[in-house]
Amino acid sequence: LGFKIILEKPNLFIFFAGSTAIAIKGPEEGTPPNDVFNPFRVGLDHIALAAESLDELHRVAEELQKAGIDNTGVKTDETLNKAYVAFKDPDRISWEYYMAS
Repeated sequence: LGFKIILEKPNLFIFFAGSTAIAIKGPEEGTPPNDVFNPFRVGLDHIALAAESLDELHRVAEELQKAGIDNTGVKTDETLNKAYVAFKDPDRISWEYYMAS
């Protein structure tokens, strides 16, 4: 499982996470100025994707760091005892890349 960018335009970014395609769009006409994601509103809280290896988690953490994206680095979730990397996208939506097994 890995990330692969398939399209990057000024108002659209599409990538594959394994075989799952994910599209992220910028604001449309009529979006209020300074509108941002709020994790306390009803709806999306965060997105978690499965990683198949610890090496892949480390690679993703390194690539996020190289791209200047703040992230947790590889950590262990104390509750599930699984390794993960967490970060926020430009809208401040939380993402996790989590060990599948």
